[in-house]
This record gives sequence, structure tokens and C-alpha cells, in this order.
Amino acid sequence: MSKKYIPQQMISQSRFIDLYNKWNEDYRALLIDRMNTLIQENSQYTDSKNYGFLCNLLTSLAIVQVLESKGMPIKEAQQYAADAMYEFLEPQVKSMKKLASHGWFVPMLKLTMPLMFKKSLGYGWDVEFPKSCKDEFSMTTHKCIFRQIFEKYGMPEMTAIFCKVDDILYSDLPRAAFLYTQQIGTGGTMCDYTFKRR
Repeated sequence: MSKKYIPQQMISQSRFIDLYNKWNEDYRALLIDRMNTLIQENSQYTDSKNYGFLCNLLTSLAIVQVLESKGMPIKEAQQYAADAMYEFLEPQVKSMKKLASHGWFVPMLKLTMPLMFKKSLGYGWDVEFPKSCKDEFSMTTHKCIFRQIFEKYGMPEMTAIFCKVDDILYSDLPRAAFLYTQQIGTGGTMCDYTFKRR
């Protein structure tokens, strides 16, 4: 386990920091406690590469568990976490559209994304980058730690909440089409993503 897996720091770097800041001290303490437990229970995933993903994944899972412990129905708790994350992402959507307004956006993805994922995909992932023409960038995820961990806690449907993040960020870009035929979180056997320059 990497030493940087500290709950408070993970929450501060997650998409749930705004939600955390709104919670009272009792809820915050419960969240920190759940995070510590989840970090220990999923130690095989807590290598240095998976850190960014687990900041969001484990925080969201802990939020749902805390809300459940306070009597909120699980579906409502999951939607509560999803809404908080989607609201946090709104400024990033605008930034992504601005970035994708340039003709070099897809070629940039083709160059930088494999390098970025090489540094950020740790234990549990299986991702490949199929060859594609110069105006396209493709990546296929065969194994996803979001599905693995959420399924472990009886919440595989939470994976779709994170799959929807890709749709929110990429589905309406000005000069790039975001295409796929399936997603792991919505019942597919893989996520077969392609960005195609318009």
C-alpha cells in the first residue's frame, strides 16, 4: 500500500470535496472512519498508480455507506453522491469544450492519453489502445476497478454513475465525436471508446 492513502487528503483531491465541506463534524468523522476501513479492505488496489481513481471511487463508496448508516435508502444515497459529483464537474465540462474546439484536440489525445494512463493505471485494470487513423483515438477497457470494487460491496450499479462522467465530459464536444458501443458499467463486457475528429 502506498503511504499517500490518507482519507482527508484523498477526499480533498476528489470530486466530493464540496460535499464534504458542507457536512457537519459528525458526518465527516464517519466518512473518515469508513475511508480508513475501505483503504484497508482494498489494499491490493492501493498502489501508487491507482491513487487518483481511488480518491473518487472510495470516497463515493464511503459517502453511500455513511448515508445508509444514517437511515437513507441505498438508491437515494447513491443518487445523492452522483448529484454531488456531477455538480462538481460542471466547470470541467466548459473547459473540456473549450479545449476540444481546436483541431489538434484528438491528435493530442492520441499522443498524451496512452502515456498518462501508463502512469495512472495500477492493479486491476486492463486497458489497450487499438491502432486507429490519424483523426481518431481509441481505447478499450477490458477490466475496470470501479466495477470490481463496487461489485465487492454489492453495488455494481455505482459503476454506471462513473461511466456517466465520460458522457458528461465528452458527449457534446465541438470538434470531436465521442463514440462507443458499450460500457462496463451499463452491462457491457468492455468500454470501447473512440474520439473522432469532426
